[in-house]
Amino acid sequence: MDIREFFERVEDTLLARFRESGFIDHSGDKGENREDLLREFLKDHLPKQYGVLKGEIVTKDGAKSHAADVIVYDALSSPVLYKGKTAVVPIEGVYGIIEVKSRLSKAELVDAIRKIEAFKRLAPRDLSVIQTREYVTVHRPTRPFGLVFGYQLADNSLKSLSENWLEENQRIHDVNYFANLVCVLGVGLLHYEMVNLSLGTKELLLDTDQFVNLVQTAHKRTANDEPQDEIKLRVVEEAAGQRSFGRFLVYLLIMLARMKLAVPDLGRYLDPSLPLMIIRES
Repeated sequence: MDIREFFERVEDTLLARFRESGFIDHSGDKGENREDLLREFLKDHLPKQYGVLKGEIVTKDGAKSHAADVIVYDALSSPVLYKGKTAVVPIEGVYGIIEVKSRLSKAELVDAIRKIEAFKRLAPRDLSVIQTREYVTVHRPTRPFGLVFGYQLADNSLKSLSENWLEENQRIHDVNYFANLVCVLGVGLLHYEMVNLSLGTKELLLDTDQFVNLVQTAHKRTANDEPQDEIKLRVVEEAAGQRSFGRFLVYLLIMLARMKLAVPDLGRYLDPSLPLMIIRES
């Protein structure tokens, strides 16, 4: 089996089914159809510990997100508080969200990025308690991801999307709240890359924790008057064509493999005076 050929066919199928949905007159139905196509594929092909839903994300303080197109959550440890056409899940059990667009214009990209920013601002940094046979420790969960997925461009280019993304990131300023990846089927992907000119290396910069640690290390070295590596961050424009979806899935799996979430403690949602949940690991 040629994996590259398989994913090229998957991409062709997704695009063909998306074009078929263009015959639907109601814009809301069109939107749901394009989201369903991606959700169906991820449900069938991601490892079973990763659940896939459309819905809202809630915090123990009562805040909630917009209705995210695709939520990837911990299907083994996270409860689903409501499971209808639009589900509700606690934020501690969410790996990240994907915002899906039919035609990825600048306006649609900005809309997706701002939804991702608002979602990421809800993410807690609370410590959870973990008990093993030998010791008790605490764990701070991984920061969630936010991805933008487009079926086609809208009279623009991957280059112009890159410039639009950089403009939005300059507005946001804090790397905690950046989108992690942009993909357009049949066209390509956008993501950050770190180039260490001191070491002569370059590294894919996908997950938020890695990005934040890089910035924090630079700030600490500045504060301590320590020498800095000469590092350049840049947005990479991967003109992957029909290989875009395969690379999108690989990057998603890389991010998921690096992440460790907290187990949602519903006692914090119901009554903070209830006993704290302690996670037991063998």
